[in-house]
Amino acid sequence: MQDIEIKVIDNYGDTRGDLYDISDADLQFLDKIQNIHFGKINPNFVRGNHYHRQSKEMLIVSYSDVWTLAWAAKDTARISTKEFMGSGAVLIKINAGVAHALKNNGVKVLALIALSNKRFPKENTDASTRILIDPGDQK
Repeated sequence: MQDIEIKVIDNYGDTRGDLYDISDADLQFLDKIQNIHFGKINPNFVRGNHYHRQSKEMLIVSYSDVWTLAWAAKDTARISTKEFMGSGAVLIKINAGVAHALKNNGVKVLALIALSNKRFPKENTDASTRILIDPGDQK
């Protein structure tokens, strides 16, 4: 795998709503899940703008509007971006040292679940700041 892998997740939901499944092969990327957290990104806000020094991370993003993913490999100035439109879900595998950020460019809330292979206390996290997307004035 490269520094980052982006996979569209197939929706096998029905009239009740969307439903997505993460394969065993994808879960093996983390070896053992040590941390799970989930949240939302409000319109015009950015989350991330960091990299993890030791841990790998897997993001699951559910969207129904426009958003942008930015990433940069360790020891490079090059920032890559990918814009997503419409609705769906993606799985993003991120190796240690790869900076990443998500910006909600739309008007609907963006939902995400993050899983990682290591747990760190809040007062001594594994994350280091690297600005990939200017957060602007986020109050």
